[in-house]
Amino acid sequence: MRHRSRKRLGHRLVILVGVVFFVGLTLYPLAYMLSGSLKELGEIYGGFATLLPRDPTLDNYRQLLFNNTLDQTNFLVNARNSATVAAMTIAMTMAVSVPAAYVLARQHNAVVTVVRGWVRVAQVVGGIVVIIPLYLILRQLDLIDTLLAVSLAQTIPASAFSIWMLVAFIRQVPHETEEAARIDGAGEWRILRHVIVPLTRPGMVSVVLVVFLMSWNDFLNPLILLSDPSRYTVTVALYTFIGQVGQISWGQLLGFGLLSCVPALLVIIFAERHIVRGLLGGAVK
Repeated sequence: MRHRSRKRLGHRLVILVGVVFFVGLTLYPLAYMLSGSLKELGEIYGGFATLLPRDPTLDNYRQLLFNNTLDQTNFLVNARNSATVAAMTIAMTMAVSVPAAYVLARQHNAVVTVVRGWVRVAQVVGGIVVIIPLYLILRQLDLIDTLLAVSLAQTIPASAFSIWMLVAFIRQVPHETEEAARIDGAGEWRILRHVIVPLTRPGMVSVVLVVFLMSWNDFLNPLILLSDPSRYTVTVALYTFIGQVGQISWGQLLGFGLLSCVPALLVIIFAERHIVRGLLGGAVK
């Protein structure tokens, strides 16, 4: 009995050490960014980096938000651009994914089989493979250097992922519910709006949250499609921050990086249950 208790205690200690290690590994970059953003430039360059600032200051955040003197970065403008792109991406992704997922979940024919295969391939390949032809198409449409172009580019991989998740949720809706609506005279669009959408709302919330995270963290598409600094998203602005002429203000750079993480962190913290439930539900076939 004593041997079993010691063995159980040992297992708990191993799990506790592992959790502490991975939590520390995850939180350390955020703690370092917070610490560096509260330091003056001289302290950052002045020897070994410590997590506790000697003389904490909010000057870096004050300059970022209210007294910005940089040419290519403005956090409030960049955050607004990222939020605009994310909103458009979510709207277009849901407009494409919901009807497509409904058809793929309920219809069985050769065309649906081909489309279902395309969705699976698109999940594996991703948007990077089509970025060059997409760039050429957007250039012909005179959409280069617009937020709409970035949103369209993000919608391609986001739609493939969203369709895959929503198909699994729609398949969990009983067929009898749809048949009852058809008996009452409802058409397919009415069934989709008044039956499928309400019953799969938890899955749709999960899809919206995940698509927001994908859009907010996207770097390659805005880097390729945007050239006007006033249209940069936070990821591109953070990248160009390092390349600007003059001495790099590391305190402002770290503060910019920390502020850009805040929306994604808030979504993960307050909507973790919905995201996990959506991913687990989407995995059920």
